Amino acid sequence: MPRLARVSLWVVFECVLALGLVVDASRAHAQSTGALAVDDFRPAMDANGMLTLDGSRLLDRGDLSFGLGSLEWGRHLVVAPGMTGVDNLVSATLAAAYGAELAGVPFEVGAGIPLAIASAGDSSSQGAGDLAMHVKVRLAHGHGLGVAAIGSVYVPLQHQADRVFGEPGVTPQLIGVADAQLGAWRIAVNGGIRLRPTSTLAMGTMEVTSSREAPLGVGVAWALAPHKFELIGEVFGAIPLAAHHGYQPLEALGGVKLYLARASYLALGAGRGLSAGQVGNPDLRAMISIVFEPSPPERVHAHVADDDVALAPPPRAAPPADDFPDRDHDGIRDDLDKCPDEPETYNGYQDEDGCPDSDIVTDAGSELVVLRSIDFEFDSAKLAPTAAPVLDAVAFTLVNNPDIGLVEVAGHTDERGDDAYNLELSERRAASVVAYLAAHGVARSRLDPHGYGETRPLDRGHDEAAWAKNRRVEFLIKQRAAL
Repeated sequence: MPRLARVSLWVVFECVLALGLVVDASRAHAQSTGALAVDDFRPAMDANGMLTLDGSRLLDRGDLSFGLGSLEWGRHLVVAPGMTGVDNLVSATLAAAYGAELAGVPFEVGAGIPLAIASAGDSSSQGAGDLAMHVKVRLAHGHGLGVAAIGSVYVPLQHQADRVFGEPGVTPQLIGVADAQLGAWRIAVNGGIRLRPTSTLAMGTMEVTSSREAPLGVGVAWALAPHKFELIGEVFGAIPLAAHHGYQPLEALGGVKLYLARASYLALGAGRGLSAGQVGNPDLRAMISIVFEPSPPERVHAHVADDDVALAPPPRAAPPADDFPDRDHDGIRDDLDKCPDEPETYNGYQDEDGCPDSDIVTDAGSELVVLRSIDFEFDSAKLAPTAAPVLDAVAFTLVNNPDIGLVEVAGHTDERGDDAYNLELSERRAASVVAYLAAHGVARSRLDPHGYGETRPLDRGHDEAAWAKNRRVEFLIKQRAAL
């Protein structure tokens, strides 16, 4: 396992195991209470997941996700013979997640607060469920595959005796995530361990017991329009690992996911329990989610066709004579230099005005706009010779602008070819650009390569002109320091 993956996994284990003492301290109370969370529905952390199942991708550093993680209704979650059980349970989960990085390890933190109302016959009750806190790290990815780990802790927000909204004590959980992108299809598998306190809920003559369990789930999504509209199907539940009686969550859920802008989405779903007669299996389930993942500041894009890429300007002029000073040392004497205090050029390229060139790279605030194409050899991540002067200009800009702390090097392809292959090719091309810039004086820690394949086209046409615009490399400024 790569060192970064080992460090990431250790971070998750530390977050979960550090709460072991807290859990042990709550056991005495947990054994005697009548509380039990009868609803096993938990929404995904962010737009990279499905409905309840999580995906392996992380939010980018500094990106935020927030909103109504789910508003869900379960019908007949508890059916008690000879008496009224839980006829309806409606729960609204407010959720948020944030992308971060620590010691070079990217990760994502998240939280959720469920507020619930339960009805039983003519009576009803309301309250807060368990506060959920999550840490997600990505362990490996490539060729359309991804692996991640999510450490979670569920903390009761109120005394839950004789309640059905939450557990009687702190509940740690560790989940492994594996997913794959296969063209228009996504597949996700989640599984792990949840250290629920052993608890018995008595309702009339019926007693329901739950304890440690292994949550499991599998989901499939089909994109009718990539990053616009998906159909999703999931099956999720839990396998008991300790004392249990009458409680066996197992549920099927189907739905749709409509992406509103970038990764913000609206999701609708419906389903039912699959384990008849067991608590936690609703006769009917319905849910809705509205989550926002705000877009970065508007980007300015420019493209010049490959055939219009100019040849390198003439070599640097000879140094001026001693009687004509050159304060900025750009080879153009001050009496002819329109910008005598700013170097005219980079890496040996110049024109006659003495001012910094802006015909290749422009700092647009949120992005370094590159006005000439960065070319690669056909179906390859190897840079073409014409890419050198363009990347030299990018390197020059970054070296001479130390306030730009972090740049995402984003690789994109056109729509031709397999989706998974295009994603992998875009990742390799972004890595090639990063390697070139690092070899030309840019600190590697300032560069963050990402491949997006064909998922973010500038032109949705299906001709050569659209393809030429869509295969590109972007330089997105993710962090800028105040000097």
